[in-house]
Amino acid sequence: MEPSAHKPSSAHQEPAAQVKPLPKVGVIAVVWHQQRVLLVKRKHSPHAGHWGFPGGKLEWGETMAHGAGRELLEETGIHADMIAPFACYDVLANDEHDQLAHHYVMVAVGGRYQSGTPQAADDAEAVDWFSPEDLPSPLCPDLQDIIERSRQS
Repeated sequence: MEPSAHKPSSAHQEPAAQVKPLPKVGVIAVVWHQQRVLLVKRKHSPHAGHWGFPGGKLEWGETMAHGAGRELLEETGIHADMIAPFACYDVLANDEHDQLAHHYVMVAVGGRYQSGTPQAADDAEAVDWFSPEDLPSPLCPDLQDIIERSRQS
């Protein structure tokens, strides 16, 4: 006997529960070379037009170090040995209607420069090495704190 293809009528179904979105996990690559840190000017929200670290969403099955290295290469063309996470940050950003539009947990991963010349690609509008005493503006939130923590790790 074949299983029935009959589906219950919608009159007997429970209303669908409203599902809240979950925060996304992101990684940022904090890489130093010759006393300067690598920064990108972001193309997209959140913080479009601000200077921050190369980074993005962590992909399924990826370690934090691998994800940070992948994002670094995609956005800047720089190869680095990504060592270990050293800090986590909340990124919450509202839309034009003051509603929460982005919720990320960003993990800062330190890395050692290996090779490459910075070239803006993917989500980066511009990229360059900067001395901590001569940073561009505007900066993404927490950037100066991340720089300080990276120097201690």
